[in-house]
Amino acid sequence: MIDVERLLILREVARGGSKAAAARSLGLTEPTVAHHLASLERRAGMALTARVGRVTKLTPAGEALVRHADVIAASLEEAERCLVRHTDLSVGRLRIAVFTSFCATALPAPLASFHRTYPGVEIGLVETETDEALDLLRAGEADLVIGFSDGPTPAPDDLPVHWLERDEYVAVLPEHHPYAHRRPVPMAMLAEDTWISGCARCRTHLGAHAGEAGFTPSIDFVTEDYVTVQRLVAEGLGVALLPSMTLDASPDIAGIVTTPTTPPTFRDIFVSTASEPAPAAAAFAELLIRPSMREGAV
Repeated sequence: MIDVERLLILREVARGGSKAAAARSLGLTEPTVAHHLASLERRAGMALTARVGRVTKLTPAGEALVRHADVIAASLEEAERCLVRHTDLSVGRLRIAVFTSFCATALPAPLASFHRTYPGVEIGLVETETDEALDLLRAGEADLVIGFSDGPTPAPDDLPVHWLERDEYVAVLPEHHPYAHRRPVPMAMLAEDTWISGCARCRTHLGAHAGEAGFTPSIDFVTEDYVTVQRLVAEGLGVALLPSMTLDASPDIAGIVTTPTTPPTFRDIFVSTASEPAPAAAAFAELLIRPSMREGAV
């Protein structure tokens, strides 16, 4: 296969009329240009240039090759322009993996702002749990992750992490619960209750928080739908511990009350990208971590 770099050097010799002119144009030494031309001629099996006085001319074979070199140079220039367009975000792609309650509450406004600023960027959105989202990022199937961590499940240590905000967990109780109106309710007072819990991370967090209060929660119902959790509580089937953001994402549900616990407990929300993020991912991450959007951040 013909070496593209050597073909472009031949093109520059034709344009400049000498190996010396090509060397100056390309930032090379004249012996380097001569070496590449000799290698190209050996590969072609024929002479491609001829010395005519002080000028280096192309042979008919050399002229034929340079016509192809012109096409290749134009294609490479277009490729560079394409990269620039991606860099300035006139085109591109952004694949976001995000947990559900953030998607429902905090994501729409910055996403709309980003779309107005960069309408040429194609946006894909996947709602999934944080662990699965991080796996997608590591596999190159997502460009940006919005996830959460807490004591039992720390943030990843193999990816860049930028903290966004802190989300407090609250107890969700039936409205007639004996401690429904305690503000806050001591976690230890709920030791004898039946519990309703959600995703694996939420169950882990509940177990750790209850453990700090001296008990192991008796979990009778498990559902990853936080609206269902609240409706089960409203029916008196148990109590729950939910992040405040999930309540903000839910419709108002009659028959429940929410209250912070003592000691308080939180999850910390972060955005993560690849170590060398795509331009769209870097721009959206920057939008999310602006100070005006990080009120209460850790």
